[in-house]
Amino acid sequence: MPTMACIDCGAVHVEAASWQTMLVSMMPHYFDVPHDIIAGHRDHPSGAWMERFMAAFDEAMDSSE
Repeated sequence: MPTMACIDCGAVHVEAASWQTMLVSMMPHYFDVPHDIIAGHRDHPSGAWMERFMAAFDEAMDSSE
């Protein structure tokens, strides 16, 4: 099962079988992190954060095999 760290700060590590479960499991962390981490994503094109998240999840999947 893939394990992934928060793509913004690396402070939280979550293990989940699917990207959806991974995202939902990390949501409490994203609501607790300093607001400047989340606010910084407003300057990026829509969907850029999700692209980074999916790339990190794909890498975690490849590493877990």
